[in-house]
Amino acid sequence: MNRRALPVLALVALLLTGCLTGERPSFSDNPFPVGSLTGDAGIDAVLQKLDAVTDGPASASYSVLTKYGNVTNTAGVVLDGGSRSVTIGNVRYVETATGSVTCAEDNTVPCDAGLDAARVSNIGVTIDFYSAEAATRLRRDAQAILAPSTTHLETIGDQSALCVDVSLAGGVAVYCALDNGLVARLDDGDVAVNLTTFSPTADPGRLQLPAS
Repeated sequence: MNRRALPVLALVALLLTGCLTGERPSFSDNPFPVGSLTGDAGIDAVLQKLDAVTDGPASASYSVLTKYGNVTNTAGVVLDGGSRSVTIGNVRYVETATGSVTCAEDNTVPCDAGLDAARVSNIGVTIDFYSAEAATRLRRDAQAILAPSTTHLETIGDQSALCVDVSLAGGVAVYCALDNGLVARLDDGDVAVNLTTFSPTADPGRLQLPAS
């Protein structure tokens, strides 16, 4: 065998060994984990609100545009203490200290135990769209930002909101949050979520688990 080929073969063997024995060390795919700041003042100002979302009492209504297919659904959030009711389209999630269910808002099908995320997968948002999901999307976009963000105040759903514009390769994503941490606007390449109404109250009936 050609002696000059031996180092090459050794390198190939080393790489194959690494593949077979597990994933090699690498940089984190998410340099901004939940609860962390990004170093961009505008983004971090909005993140701090979203990360500290109110426990309630609070009720908010939204419109949710799924850009793929250009379909709009309504959504709603009711929060009070450790309980919440989140409605997305015709799917309603109720979560309390004693349990959680996924139901049809129009009661056309029986409720299922637990929080079934798949029921709204076609809409493009999750049960946490009103705070935690918005923060996750903003941290993801912070990794791909092309220029320092810009902030501005807007009135959305008759409420004052702090907004940040994030310049990305595909355009500008906009994130807005109320002082209580609820998302007021989330407009990125996938969805456009906009607050339509807000009230500092919570209907107890929306936070009760359906009778079995």
